Amino acid sequence: MARNTHLIQLRNANIKKRYREIAAKNPKWRNDAVIDMVSEQFFLSARTITAILNNEGVYGKTA
Repeated sequence: MARNTHLIQLRNANIKKRYREIAAKNPKWRNDAVIDMVSEQFFLSARTITAILNNEGVYGKTA
């Protein structure tokens, strides 16, 4: 495994926290606009951010 599982879980928790912060600050924004903003901040694709938020696939597994 390339990275520490704890670091990945911490990153995912920070992504979810940042998503909630941006959505609360900009309540009129569409969901995809918030996801685009988070993806730019974390240097991940919008699809990866969506998977993390929805706990899909490997992003839903907990160690």
